[in-house]
Amino acid sequence: MIGASPAFASAQVLPSGLQADLFETITEDEGGAPVIRLRYLAEDLDPGRMTPQTALEDMKFLCENNALAGMPSAREGTTIIVSLADRATPFGVIDSSVVQVFEVFTLNGGACMWEAF
Repeated sequence: MIGASPAFASAQVLPSGLQADLFETITEDEGGAPVIRLRYLAEDLDPGRMTPQTALEDMKFLCENNALAGMPSAREGTTIIVSLADRATPFGVIDSSVVQVFEVFTLNGGACMWEAF
C-alpha cells in the first residue's frame, strides 16, 4: 500500500545552516518491507556550497529528528529515504532544473543507519 500526505511542518535549521520544511511524507508497505519517504524543501539549497559530508549530516539529522521521533509507523528495518530540494515537484516527476539531494537510511537499533549505494 502506498500513501502520501502533505506534511507542512515547521521549518528546521539543519547542521549546515540551511532551513528545511517537510512538504510531503510518502509511505509504502509492500511485502513487509516498509519504506518512508520524507521530502523536504530548502529554497537556499546550493550544490556548490554543500559537500557530500555536509549533505549526509543534514539528511541524517532529518531522519533522526523526524522518522525516529515522530513516526509511529517507523520500526526496526524500515527504509527511510530523505530528500531535500530547492522547490517542490510532484513525486516521480523529473525536472532537471530542480536541485535535489537524497540519502537512504535503515532504522537499526533505534538509529538511522546510512545505506551507501
